[in-house]
Amino acid sequence: RELTNVGVALSTERDLLTLLEMILSQSRRITVSDAGSLYLIERGENGDSSGVLRFKLSQNHTLPTLPLTELTVAIDHTSLAGYAAATGEPLVIADVYLLPDDVPYKQNRTFDEKFGYRTKSMLVIPLKTHRDETIGVLQLINRKRDAETRLTSMDVVDREVLSFDQHALELVGALASQAAVAIENGRLYEDSERLFE
Repeated sequence: RELTNVGVALSTERDLLTLLEMILSQSRRITVSDAGSLYLIERGENGDSSGVLRFKLSQNHTLPTLPLTELTVAIDHTSLAGYAAATGEPLVIADVYLLPDDVPYKQNRTFDEKFGYRTKSMLVIPLKTHRDETIGVLQLINRKRDAETRLTSMDVVDREVLSFDQHALELVGALASQAAVAIENGRLYEDSERLFE
């Protein structure tokens, strides 16, 4: 029922930024995630398969007033978001600080060090259209026991943060496919509005 309601809301929203905020908020809500971010793929000049992931939006319950700086990430195997975009496969990580040595991707700890945050559990999902084309990546961070808890210390993180389970993966996977279609429609709508103007 929740997914159906979200799907209806997504299908009627035309403004791309509002749409992205809705996708991230609803994904965080259904998984009880403390934070999350959303990236969209920008293709090369001639629309070829090369391109970058552009960081478009972030939300953080513990640090609600963070400034947004748009940055780009390579679509390759070095970062978590880049890996999900390149392979089209989701990542479910219990603790990003304890990644096995044999994985190609690494967690960038710059954010954590700068803001005194502790990223632990993560769910990284590619946003794929019905044509199986990846158009973005949704990253959910620190699934919690209680939505209202702020992760203000390592003790709180250790006590409150849970791994993302199969149920969370399935829910967000279903939402991600609806989101991808809605984003694609939103972009088409913006393009046709520009053309009309």
